Amino acid sequence: MRRQGLAAVLALAAGAAWVWSASGEEGAEAPELPPVEEAPAIPSETDVEVSGVEDAAPSPGTITPPLPLPEVEIPPIAPVGPDPFKPRELPPPRPAGTPLLEEGKRLFNREGRLELDDEGEPVFVLDDTGIEPLSLLRNSWREYLESVTGLAKKESRWRVSGLVTRYHNRNYLLLHKCVRIMPEEEGL
Repeated sequence: MRRQGLAAVLALAAGAAWVWSASGEEGAEAPELPPVEEAPAIPSETDVEVSGVEDAAPSPGTITPPLPLPEVEIPPIAPVGPDPFKPRELPPPRPAGTPLLEEGKRLFNREGRLELDDEGEPVFVLDDTGIEPLSLLRNSWREYLESVTGLAKKESRWRVSGLVTRYHNRNYLLLHKCVRIMPEEEGL
C-alpha cells in the first residue's frame, strides 16, 4: 500500500513539473502541490497473533470441514468393442452369376430359414432358389424371429412375407409376417 501512495505522489509531482516546464515562462514558479496523506498500514500475517484457535470450540458462525467420505469400490470399466464411429466396410462385389431381386418386389409365404452371415448379421435363406440370402432390415418381425430362434442358434423353418429392397448391389428384406413351420406340417 505504501508503494502505491509513493507512486501516486511521484506521478503527481512529475505531472506538475511537466505542466510548469510546458508553460515556457522562465521565471515562473512551479504550482503548489496539495499535501499527500499517507495510507494507514495494514498488518501483515506475522503481526497477527493466532493463539488458542485449535483448542476453542467452533462458534455458530464458523465453517467446519465436511466429514471424510466412506471408501467405495468402483467397478472396472468394461472393455469397448469395435469403434462405433468407424464406417462399416461395404460387402465385396457380388459374383456375376448371382441374380438380384428387383427393388420393391413383394414376397408372399416364401419358405426358408434364419442364419447368420460372416459378419454375424441375421439373413433369411430362401428354400430351393438360386437367390443369395436376404439381409433382414430391423423391425419387430425380425426381433420376433431372432428371439424365437435364439438368434439363429435353433434350427427351424419359417414362412415369411415381406418387401425386397436393394442397396449397394445387395438385397434386403423388410419382414411383414413370419409363421413358423412346425415339423408335423413339413410333410403336407
